[in-house]
Amino acid sequence: MDHPAIAIVHYHLRRGGVTRVIETASACLTKAGIPHVILCGSPPEGRHRLPVKIVEELGYENETSKSASGLRMVQAMRAALRETFGSGRVIWHLHNHSIGKNRHFSDAAGILAESGEPLVLQYHDFAEDGRPNAYPTIADSESLYPFAPQIVHAFINSRDRQHLINAGLPEAQTFLHPDAVTPPARVKPLPRRPRRPLVLYPVRGIRRKNLGELFLLAALAPKGTRFAVSLRPDNRRWNPIHEEWVAFASDTGLPVILDAVGRVSPAPKAPRTYASWIKHSTHFITTSVAEGFGLGFLEPATIGKPLLGRNLPVVTNDFAKANIIPGTLYDRLLVPDSWVGLETLRQKLVRSMRAALESYRQPMSNQHLERSFAAIRHRGYVDFGNLPESLQRQVIHRLLAGSEHHEILAQTGHKTQPLNEWLAETLAKTTPTVTPDQLGPYTPKAYLRRLRELYTMASEATPETPFYLPKHKVLKEFLKPGSFHFLCT
Repeated sequence: MDHPAIAIVHYHLRRGGVTRVIETASACLTKAGIPHVILCGSPPEGRHRLPVKIVEELGYENETSKSASGLRMVQAMRAALRETFGSGRVIWHLHNHSIGKNRHFSDAAGILAESGEPLVLQYHDFAEDGRPNAYPTIADSESLYPFAPQIVHAFINSRDRQHLINAGLPEAQTFLHPDAVTPPARVKPLPRRPRRPLVLYPVRGIRRKNLGELFLLAALAPKGTRFAVSLRPDNRRWNPIHEEWVAFASDTGLPVILDAVGRVSPAPKAPRTYASWIKHSTHFITTSVAEGFGLGFLEPATIGKPLLGRNLPVVTNDFAKANIIPGTLYDRLLVPDSWVGLETLRQKLVRSMRAALESYRQPMSNQHLERSFAAIRHRGYVDFGNLPESLQRQVIHRLLAGSEHHEILAQTGHKTQPLNEWLAETLAKTTPTVTPDQLGPYTPKAYLRRLRELYTMASEATPETPFYLPKHKVLKEFLKPGSFHFLCT
């Protein structure tokens, strides 16, 4: 029997994590001879050979027609499928329908759920998880999380999966579906290793990537070390924060290059391309405070580059189950609390937390406040990564003005040591902590196998009328007291 056609649906195909996932899925399906089409709201960036159909209604809400609706979106998507496949069987594969970028996409997911057609809902991010500005878009939806045997919920990490199970999603209708890990670019190694470290952070410099931590590391790294962030934000909302860091780099002279790709060359006479930056880098880094799958933790190993930076147990705990240690990572960077002023910190916490919780239509309780304040503090220290940018800059200015370099500590498990010593030791390492053999669970071949399982689960189930998770229970899972983070607001 012929395989049903797959309709992969997302808002866009701009450069970024979800686009990489969709590109990999499309390559896997093409290789396997499985018919598919990608529906998105605008043409892909750059060159591509993807089977794309544009459905304008799918764009972000501020980019689409005011007269759009969930029903019109479904009608437009069905019309695009008829043009491509005629009237054959289809499995719908929706990415991030509940993230709050377009309320009509959430409504369309509910309409498709009610139709009884096989449906895969894949989650990369959640509006409930550190995205208070996105949540109001979908706050009134009563059909955000439909569930029935023919609807498979795919998660890229175990924590998110467990949160929705705790909220009432039947475990049998869930599927752990981590991303495939492929080289970010094809590059030949340099004939000689650079004399000084060049540390690349291959991300867009949005707020949760925690750029301030990169500046702190640059202030304490061995002389001659350079740090670079590949791209600036593409969301205008993050531009003011990014520009503050651009100005800070200029004011302090710290060796941090922002928006490097296409603008600056990594070495004399070298191209300014992404591949060139990868080729000339000696290490990759992550200072992010929130990720879905954490592709950046494993990609460096595919090109033989060691990784350093901040550990995120939400993603690295899954890697540990595969016996993977993705890099040399710290759990916290500890700064004496006297450097920030606890009362100042508390006042900023009250203001930021109240505003975030109001966006989620939740009151701020003393329990929320005290647990979050306690989560930032660690026996006379605070974690630099959970400070607002103004206090991060205050810490770095003090560091640059004095000789207290040993006062900043890197904590790994129960061990602490001065951050400058940790950096010198870590940057001296030239090989990844991950071997290519260990990446077996994350190869495209393994990814295709999981895709087939997903689609079989959805298409072979006996359709039933869907139920819907109570959205307040989902919100409660993500908004547990102590979970607040300044850089996720």
